[in-house]
Amino acid sequence: MIGFRKALANRQWKATTLVCVGLDPLIEKLPACMTGRGMVEANDVEEWMVEIVDTTAPFACMFKPQIAHWEAIPDGVVALKSVISHIHNNYDIPVFLDCKRGDIARTQQQYRKACLDELGADGMNFSPYMGKDCMAALVDKEKPGRALVGLCYTSNPDAREVQDAVLADGRQYWEFIADRTLSWAKALGVVQDAGLVMAAAYEQTKGSGKIHSKHLRLCRQIVNDDLWFLIPGVGAQKGFVAETVSAAYAGPGSIAINSSSEINFASSGEDFAEAAGKKAMELRDTINNTVSSLTVL
Repeated sequence: MIGFRKALANRQWKATTLVCVGLDPLIEKLPACMTGRGMVEANDVEEWMVEIVDTTAPFACMFKPQIAHWEAIPDGVVALKSVISHIHNNYDIPVFLDCKRGDIARTQQQYRKACLDELGADGMNFSPYMGKDCMAALVDKEKPGRALVGLCYTSNPDAREVQDAVLADGRQYWEFIADRTLSWAKALGVVQDAGLVMAAAYEQTKGSGKIHSKHLRLCRQIVNDDLWFLIPGVGAQKGFVAETVSAAYAGPGSIAINSSSEINFASSGEDFAEAAGKKAMELRDTINNTVSSLTVL
């Protein structure tokens, strides 16, 4: 069995895409054609997301369900497990669970069992705030090749207050986390599939026209190509694609650019699935066509 990053790279080569499709259902966003059946149930959400999977799969290198969106729905986790099984049974596309778990070793082991063993995801992200245990307890030597991705530089503006804090040695906190995550991954023997959450390039001050991508370039200097980047912030969050790819891309399997809301909620009508597929295709084409100076794949 090949590891996550190799599977991701293979899919990117095969489909010529860097698009990660987030699967983040919201009951209030359920398409109108599904709301006339009475009380909304997990089966309705499952059907909705499966149709989105099927129309976006040609343009996806990876699927990323956000677990809170499923946990908030009665029986939603059961539906999520079915959707993950559907992807595995029909496509050669890895599934990454966005769950951001981080706790003491004993508890983190339970998160590993719940997220990877029970739900069947091929990888997950974690919060590194409680130290090396947060990563170490997710490693299962009997089941190698899973992606373990640490939160590092996230796309929400409030994160700057914490992640950009300057340490005594002059580094920002996120730089320290990038270095530590790489060190942990090497020590644990999982560096080949480990990664970091790194926000897309963004406009530093709204309306300024100044695009900030330094964090991506600097992180590549810190970790080289040893870690792959899961990149949120494109789509509804208005991240800048060309600057992101130029700063972060280091060959197939090095980045995956996520879009969730813009794809999931592209339409609330009967064309919801087709609209989602169109949005995924448009993002794929934007990534592949706007960076003329860079061979993306």
